[in-house]
Amino acid sequence: MYFRKCLLTVLAAGFACTGAHADDATSEPIESAAATFRVEHVAGNLSIPWAMAFLADGRAVVSERAAGRLTLLELATGELTSLDNGPADIFVRANAGMLDVRAHPQFTDNGWIYYAYTAGTEALNTTVVERARLDGSRLINRERIFEALPWFHGDIVYGCRLAFRDGYLYVTMGERWDLRHLAQSVGSHLGKVMRLHEDGSVPDDNPFVDVPGAAAAVWSYGHRNPQGLTVHPQTGELWLHEHGPRGGDEVNLVHRGRNYGWPIVSYGKEYSGEPVDPGRKGHTGMEDMEGPVHYWDPSIAPSGMMFYDGDAFPGWRGDMFIGALAGAYISRLVMKGATVIGEERLLEDALRRVRFLEQGPEGYIYFGVDGGEILRLVPAHTPR
Repeated sequence: MYFRKCLLTVLAAGFACTGAHADDATSEPIESAAATFRVEHVAGNLSIPWAMAFLADGRAVVSERAAGRLTLLELATGELTSLDNGPADIFVRANAGMLDVRAHPQFTDNGWIYYAYTAGTEALNTTVVERARLDGSRLINRERIFEALPWFHGDIVYGCRLAFRDGYLYVTMGERWDLRHLAQSVGSHLGKVMRLHEDGSVPDDNPFVDVPGAAAAVWSYGHRNPQGLTVHPQTGELWLHEHGPRGGDEVNLVHRGRNYGWPIVSYGKEYSGEPVDPGRKGHTGMEDMEGPVHYWDPSIAPSGMMFYDGDAFPGWRGDMFIGALAGAYISRLVMKGATVIGEERLLEDALRRVRFLEQGPEGYIYFGVDGGEILRLVPAHTPR
C-alpha cells in the first residue's frame, strides 16, 4: 500500500504537468532490499511509450507504439517534439505500430538511429527495420535494412527488439500466433533472433547461411514473442525474454544456432488450459533444445529488459530488470553469473503496464508505462 500511494502521487502530478518537467512530481523515498529510491516524472502525454534511446546531447528518442511515430524528448524539460518524415506505410493496431528504437553505439560519429515498426495493412503486414539520421526534428537518409518474411494478416505477436553487439545488429521477431509452427523452421524469420551487419546485410558466418532453404539472417530459433533483448555490459552475452502462452514466460541466454523449443515445449499451457507438450513439463529430456535460465508461471507478461551497471544504485549492479505487463511492476532479478538467485518485485501493483526500461547516462533507471508516462528511479538522496 505504501508503494502504491507513493507512485500514484507521482502519476497524478505527472498528468497535471504534461509537456513540462515537474520538479515536485516525485514520490517519497521507497525502500527496497538493496536500494532506497524515489520515483520521478519525466514526461507525459505519450501514446504507449514502447522504447527509448538516449542520445549524447541530453535528449532521447521515444517510440510511441499506438501513435505510430518517433518523438524527441528533452530530458531536462520533458519537452516532446514529433519527428517528421517518418514511415508512411506504418500499420497501427493491437500489438502493431512503432516498436523498438536504438541509437547506434557510435551515434556521435555516424548519426544513425535504428527503429522497427509494423508495415502494411491488416490484410498483409510484417515487421521492418530502418535506419535514419536526425536533422533537427526531421528524419533524413532513411534506409530500410530488414523485412521479416513472410508477410501475414493479423495484428499480434511481433516481438520486436533491437540490440547491438560487436558490430552486429540483432533483431527479435515473434511467431505471429497463427504461424507459430514456423518458429521451428529456419526457413522463415518468425519466432527468431536475426543477426545482421549494421547496414542490414547478412554476415557470412551466420549459422544457417549454407543450409538450403534457410533464411540466412537467422541466429537462433524456437522463440515465441520476444519483447526483451539486451547485451550484458561485462560479459557481452546476448539475453532475451519472451512471452509464454498461459504461463511459461522465459529468460534465455541466446547462443548461436540454438533451438529454444517453441512451440514443441513450454513451461506454460495453451490458453484453452491444455498442455503445450502433453506428457512433458517444459524442457525436461529435450537435449536438443535450450532450456530457459529462468521462467515465470503464472505469467508476468514481460516487456523491456536491461542489466544495471551504473553508480546511482550500487546494490543493484549486475542485476537484470524486466517490466511486467501483468501485475504491473518492475521485476529485479538478482544475478550470480548467468544464474538467477532471487527476484524482487519493485512497485508491485502500483504501476501501469511497464513497456521498457533503460539505464540513463546518470545511472538512473527510466521506464515507460501505459497511460503515456515516462518515469525514472532515482536515489532517495537526489535533490528534488
